[in-house]
Amino acid sequence: MLTLKNRTMIITGGAGNNGLAIIRYAIKCGMNIGMMSGTHQKAQMAIKKLGEEYKDHIIGFAQNPEAPQNIGTYAEGLTQCDVLQWIYDRFGSIDVVVNGSGGHIRKTMDETDKEFWHHSMEVVEGAFFNTKLALPYLDKSKAPRVINLTTCEGRNGGYDFCPSFAAARGGLISLTSAMAKELGPKGITVNCVVLGPIEEDVPEEDAMTEEKRASVLSRTPLNRLGVPEDVAGAVCFLASEEASFINGAILDVNGGLITG
Repeated sequence: MLTLKNRTMIITGGAGNNGLAIIRYAIKCGMNIGMMSGTHQKAQMAIKKLGEEYKDHIIGFAQNPEAPQNIGTYAEGLTQCDVLQWIYDRFGSIDVVVNGSGGHIRKTMDETDKEFWHHSMEVVEGAFFNTKLALPYLDKSKAPRVINLTTCEGRNGGYDFCPSFAAARGGLISLTSAMAKELGPKGITVNCVVLGPIEEDVPEEDAMTEEKRASVLSRTPLNRLGVPEDVAGAVCFLASEEASFINGAILDVNGGLITG
């Protein structure tokens, strides 16, 4: 079992299947979780999916400070700073920040307009400011970690045509390296998990066609797509005491589809 007991993870984008797999693994290792999702309702629905045995170790919020939180006296004028303080007050620490927000819509160069370009870039902005807001709490932690989740579009353009995705995901990989250098002297490790195609992680309307799936499998040495549990294992390892000397690493979880 990884050494994670009594530590607290905050995770953005935690309501999807990858996020839920990370949360299950982390709680089984003894962690507490603050989930930040697109809306408060989405976060609460995701928590219900986890089951009763997890409920004492997780609380959920809307990531957007403007969204209604519905948490009693904290509902009025709540900001993301308030959310972090609420998580800290509940569990006593914030030790791990997982920046997992992303998106699944892919567009070619011809299909990409400025609105979609800026939407794609929000993944980099979110990871930067989520981490920055959490720094006062990470500074207090005995084992502070930041883990950025991105996709293999950031590696040599990925396996499909989507230039805005490639630019944003590549930017997140570079941001990881920059933050690792700046935060490392404070004892805060910053690493990146780069995902290939993960089954069960995309909405049905964005799932690969059978033709595309066959093409991707033919280029994947392990001859399978990933599953959310593959993502959970990588993230929780980087969050653990066992990974305390890993900083600035880019960990590919794609079965060998794309490397380097």
